[in-house]
Amino acid sequence: MRRAMLPLLLGLAVFALPLPAAAADDVPTVYLYVNDLASPHALVTTEARDIQDICFQVDLDTTAEIAVLIVNTTAPLGIDAFAVRTFEVNGIGKTGEDNGVLIVLSTDDRDWRIEVGYGLEGVLTDGFVGRVGREEMLPYVSAGDFYTGIYNATVAIGQKIVDEYEPGPGAHPPPRLIVIDWRTVAIGVAIFIVVSVITKGRVSLWVVGSIFKRGGFGGGRSGGGGASGRF
Repeated sequence: MRRAMLPLLLGLAVFALPLPAAAADDVPTVYLYVNDLASPHALVTTEARDIQDICFQVDLDTTAEIAVLIVNTTAPLGIDAFAVRTFEVNGIGKTGEDNGVLIVLSTDDRDWRIEVGYGLEGVLTDGFVGRVGREEMLPYVSAGDFYTGIYNATVAIGQKIVDEYEPGPGAHPPPRLIVIDWRTVAIGVAIFIVVSVITKGRVSLWVVGSIFKRGGFGGGRSGGGGASGRF
């Protein structure tokens, strides 16, 4: 009887472990800070890390969150609606500050958009981010150099935020790129205990889940401002 219950417990363990969160309207879940979801990838690992380092420093210095997202297509929503929905679903920017920015590139559609949160609209005006997109990013991504285009745009936006944005008062904890998924830990411990009791300690079982996961954004809102174009 005890042996017969082990496969059942293992099966339950698989279903009990957390699955990746599904985002609304087929927009992806994005994490701090660079998300290259294109196939094939537009960036190599070192390139993504270079851009992420800039985003991290801006977040550390100002609390503003810059997200970079590369996808193959934004269909069926289109680049503008896709950017707004992705921004809102993932809460880019800090709660109450709404100080997020989302840079989206769609490699197959050849579209780009820079979406700006409410709290940064006074600093990152539509005219400014439009110039960044056209002058800093467009010449390079049009030639297939996604790294230089995104890097230049991230630097320009990040520097503007550092120079002109003043975060709200209060404590500002440092960004957490990696967090522990305590739900997975708790499930693993519970299954370990149950199986150990059933087997009277003769079987040591540990359900290994993904207890570490990438950190998410802070809960900000899009302001609807920004700029978009084609390359």
